[in-house]
Amino acid sequence: MNGTSSLKTRSNVFPIDIPAWLEALLLISSGTLAVVLHQAFRWPLNLPGHHGIEWIAILMIGRAFSRLGPAGSLISLGAVGGAALTGWIGRDPFIWLIYAVPGPLVDLAFRSLPRYSDKIWFFMLLGALAHTTKPLIRLIITIASGWSFGSFRFGIAYPVASHFLYGLIGGLLGALLVLGIRKISKSRKG
Repeated sequence: MNGTSSLKTRSNVFPIDIPAWLEALLLISSGTLAVVLHQAFRWPLNLPGHHGIEWIAILMIGRAFSRLGPAGSLISLGAVGGAALTGWIGRDPFIWLIYAVPGPLVDLAFRSLPRYSDKIWFFMLLGALAHTTKPLIRLIITIASGWSFGSFRFGIAYPVASHFLYGLIGGLLGALLVLGIRKISKSRKG
């Protein structure tokens, strides 16, 4: 690939060229997968944000391996679509916003701070911040509209802290997979 083609993109991991539309479709599908997993494993653990582990891991992995600039946004788009497909939007009319925000935030961080994209702490901190947007958005919605969310029954500090922690763990999981695969890929090339 000569670097000028907009129709194909070379994977960061696999030595193949794939059409950009196919990569975008895979990213959107991964966001949908995150929501389907959330709905399939919706156990009442009373631990706000625990699904952030898989959501943030999927988001970080997809963004790190993609050559498409808006990869995180595409994953968020898939998650919004997944929420609509599963009927979740009917039960929580603001869930689309919850899933729409983290992807662009992750894209912005990867674009603005590329020299840190191979650091575990970067993945962890970014994952924690991206997932913490959920209770913060819900707090704004509660203040603005009076809409009540069950995660706030013990106050705001607990859901913010738990979302931060689960986002941190999701970021760590994503980092370990991404950096491990990159290391294996480099050792095979060299």
